[in-house]
Amino acid sequence: MSVNAETEALHPLIKRHDVKVLRVPRDASALTGRPQVFLGDLLAAALSLPSERIFIINADIELEMDNRAKARLMALGPNQAVGVRRRTHAGDKTKAEPPYDCGLDLIGAGRDALANIDCGQLIHGMPWWDHYLPLMLLWQNCEFLPETGIRLWHLAHGGRWTKAQFIRSGQEFRRLIEHSDPALRQNAFVDQHVKDLARIARGHYGSSPIRAIEARLFAALLPGSSIHMRRVLRETSRHNRFLLNEVTGSPANG
Repeated sequence: MSVNAETEALHPLIKRHDVKVLRVPRDASALTGRPQVFLGDLLAAALSLPSERIFIINADIELEMDNRAKARLMALGPNQAVGVRRRTHAGDKTKAEPPYDCGLDLIGAGRDALANIDCGQLIHGMPWWDHYLPLMLLWQNCEFLPETGIRLWHLAHGGRWTKAQFIRSGQEFRRLIEHSDPALRQNAFVDQHVKDLARIARGHYGSSPIRAIEARLFAALLPGSSIHMRRVLRETSRHNRFLLNEVTGSPANG
């Protein structure tokens, strides 16, 4: 099933393979230059279906699963979830890179857990959506199942997001975390993780004593500067890898 904005021209393969299409009225082209859908619209479209579980996978992913993995996903409970990292290759899977440690390309959960999440202005296919959903699911005490038997293959290609898009989406990620519904905050690990992210925003980071002092000065004197925000988001993304390790059950290179 494919979720597309009404403005997007569909690829002929969608019709040829009889893929069901759900159309949403708006797109994010003003922000990304492409008719991508907002994450909230994608979830709303998925929640309009009668399925008891929802799986989101990026469109440039080839999915492989053994029978045991298929059965496990089909039995995913209302408070269970799964998150899987991809491996990128240039045409030869035997030479694929290690699992990508900065995000997830498959996220699934029971519909009730996803129905409560405010996605703000995050955009599917842009940075940070695949940090935000796992964090919010884990914060609700969703049980993440092991990903054994699931492989995601990603063929290397161009057309990635820009630095400006990374910063815009990162600021929205931080805003949503800060203003999330207190009733959904049920996990002590995520509580501490979010506190650590708040400390990063206050300049508590740095790979050396000099960089740490510099970070504190930027946070105190120039909190709205683009340099400070870019560094905070870079450190936030790095710290979120601990969260993604918790979700997937192991470090990306483990």
